[in-house]
Amino acid sequence: MFSMTDFLFASLKEAFFNLMLYVIFGLAVFAVVWRLLTVVWRWRRIQPKSEQRRHFFSHDVLFSLGSILLAGVLTALITFLDQLGFMKLYWDFNAHSSIWGFLQLLILIFFYDAYFYWTHRAMHHPKIYRWVHKTHHKSTDPSPLTIFAFHPLENAIEFFPFLVLPMLLPIWWPMLFLWQTLDLLNNVVAHLGYEIYPKKWLQLPILRCKTASTHHNMHHEQFVGNYGLYFTFWDRWMKTEISDYEQRFNKIHHNRSLIQ
Repeated sequence: MFSMTDFLFASLKEAFFNLMLYVIFGLAVFAVVWRLLTVVWRWRRIQPKSEQRRHFFSHDVLFSLGSILLAGVLTALITFLDQLGFMKLYWDFNAHSSIWGFLQLLILIFFYDAYFYWTHRAMHHPKIYRWVHKTHHKSTDPSPLTIFAFHPLENAIEFFPFLVLPMLLPIWWPMLFLWQTLDLLNNVVAHLGYEIYPKKWLQLPILRCKTASTHHNMHHEQFVGNYGLYFTFWDRWMKTEISDYEQRFNKIHHNRSLIQ
């Protein structure tokens, strides 16, 4: 059983792990993409006239450190609640049907995408925005440094499904780790500031359902619309997709042909 000392130690350990993730996927990716590849990838830049200033970068790092500490506590809480028997997490893949074993990741991702869309859209309500979500929107031209830059309440809201769903559904531990990893990678791409998806991405019906880097970048730029996380479904159904999203995406790839 977890003691309070065990819980604090686990929280610090998880926070350190999250810090390493931020160093690799935040600081290191920022250094490579925003510093080393600025010339080579200049055509990929989503906002050619950058709105970023040094104080925005420091703001992102400061709030990311706070999010790292809070995420450490919340992640340790998962293990703590599992020890108490409140979680349905399991290690033996054969403990449940193989069909569920393979489908659960898709179910989790589709559920989280819907959850994110509606909570994200709600946080843009005028009575909520300035108290919570405005912190993340300080970066109108986001970078990899922005990936963890959230108000503590928003951080808790975004983490909520990772904490609650394992209480309701049997989830294989490795699948939970994979879900969190994919979420991190998607977060990095969404805040990269550069479009890395190929030219024909939006021309293919299946692929165009996945949000490109430009999709979320335009949300930071214009503050409204493009609320989706992984997919464009909800934005299209609710008519909240920014109208010139596809044109902006295509223009970026057109810029490459001009340079070449």
